[in-house]
Amino acid sequence: MISSVVRRPIVKYVTTPNISEFWPLPDHQGVTAQVVIAGRNMTSLMSVWEPHSESPIHSHPHEQIGVSLQGEAVFIIDGTEYLVKKGDVYYVPPNVPHGQRNDGDEPVIFMECFSPVRDDLLQRRFEQKIHD
Repeated sequence: MISSVVRRPIVKYVTTPNISEFWPLPDHQGVTAQVVIAGRNMTSLMSVWEPHSESPIHSHPHEQIGVSLQGEAVFIIDGTEYLVKKGDVYYVPPNVPHGQRNDGDEPVIFMECFSPVRDDLLQRRFEQKIHD
């Protein structure tokens, strides 16, 4: 474990995200994020996608499960586009190319869990394979 990792303590059962701890998500245009909980086997991330924001198509060795808390966005998973709306839950298998974008005029908020732990996000970095 690298000592510069910003790991939130493992909470007993409940935590409240702190809006002041959001930081720009590297390689994403118009996206801020925060690690909400860093567990023993997974990382939870809350992200805010400003209107017309996007991520590159990328892949990583982590399972990714999330829910849209606000707004709607387009997910591209393994070459297929999916419209994800408030309340929708999505799954991205490990090593599958994916990305997302907010084509709308309102912010989108996601809560995501990754397993195993995303050490790159704990260090406020974005380390995965970017696909052209």
